Amino acid sequence: MLWLKQETPHPTAAIAIRESPLVQARSLKSPLQTVQSSALAYGLKKNPVPAPVVEVLPPSVKASVLNRAQPVWLMTDIPEFAELKNARLSPAQTIEQLRQSLRDAGARQMGQSVRFAMLNLAELMAMEPKAWAASLDTPAASENRASAMLLTFYLSYLDRAGDGAGVKALLRAMEQGMAEERAVREFILAGRSLAELEREMGRAFADAGVELQFTRRGGLAMRP
Repeated sequence: MLWLKQETPHPTAAIAIRESPLVQARSLKSPLQTVQSSALAYGLKKNPVPAPVVEVLPPSVKASVLNRAQPVWLMTDIPEFAELKNARLSPAQTIEQLRQSLRDAGARQMGQSVRFAMLNLAELMAMEPKAWAASLDTPAASENRASAMLLTFYLSYLDRAGDGAGVKALLRAMEQGMAEERAVREFILAGRSLAELEREMGRAFADAGVELQFTRRGGLAMRP
């Protein structure tokens, strides 16, 4: 398995994995603020411009895809993504807004960075619709949503070439009948392990002053 003992540091400084028997309730001040700020902060080095127009799915992929089966953690159809295209914040504003949003959600201040607990990818990517729905009235609901939004945004705008190719390919494949786990492994992981993807996410968000701490609940998990 991928998991280490409680509070054991991850090989990458920006990431830690801890066991969390009962995840405390977290409610993002605005989920849009978190994903919006992460994208701009990470992209400052190459393109210090306002947030790009959001279009997770290309015109060739019909909107009906979103009404068909897709991973419960892939939140491409939420209003916040449509609103993101109107963002016009400076790099400094986006970084501070991100940090403050996470502080309001219970993140801990660690020097110049904040540490935010995110459900580990093995459990997040293995979550089924019934489990997601069952958690809606529990403390885990807020963490599920925040974790899914961070993962969706990373895959859509920060992963690899930053064009969301993996997400688009996954949706096409599932629309054509491919099993979810196979599609995830082929188009999202694309030869990487779950641990490698977590490390890459950690490095990306660390550029925005956010340390992702992947938590474990002990639920159904995707095989390494």
